[in-house]
Amino acid sequence: MKNTKAIAIIFMLLIIGSCKNEPYKSNLKLTEHLPDFTSKMTENDTIKIFAVLNMEWWVRRDELIVTKRNNEIRLQTIIKEDTTFQMKNEMRTNVLPEITISNSNHTFEQHFLNKIERTKDKKLRQYIYKIISPNDTLIFYTDGLSDKGGEVREYYKFMNQYYPAEKEFRFPEVKIEEVDDFTF
Repeated sequence: MKNTKAIAIIFMLLIIGSCKNEPYKSNLKLTEHLPDFTSKMTENDTIKIFAVLNMEWWVRRDELIVTKRNNEIRLQTIIKEDTTFQMKNEMRTNVLPEITISNSNHTFEQHFLNKIERTKDKKLRQYIYKIISPNDTLIFYTDGLSDKGGEVREYYKFMNQYYPAEKEFRFPEVKIEEVDDFTF
């Protein structure tokens, strides 16, 4: 009787052990699904977006992590910025609260879709965005400091939609001082 129970237990363990769990294989491809990738995502997909905002002596890199949970799009933002402004890479890290974004009309994706031409010219230049999906990566390039500055400004406007109370996405106010009798 004991041998029969032992054999039955061993048999059950072998059956359970032989069950194969296939690893998840995502069907999400940014090159095909950029206009609506958040609706194509499953709960097993994660999209990482790196926004490289560096200009001259200012070093900042934001990481946006887009996930889906309970059929809601979740956005986690991590900001890393060199606080020395001397390129010493003494990074300050600010992890913003994870938020749920309403994206029924795909405004999140539209920000990147409007810039798709920036992925086609791959000269040796800086990039502003690198979007990584389970199957592919898109890199969005800028052309020079002025172009980069404009893209940083647009990125701040874009992110301010999702974090309106966050000072991280506001430009500092600049006060212009008038000078009398100034000539060149």
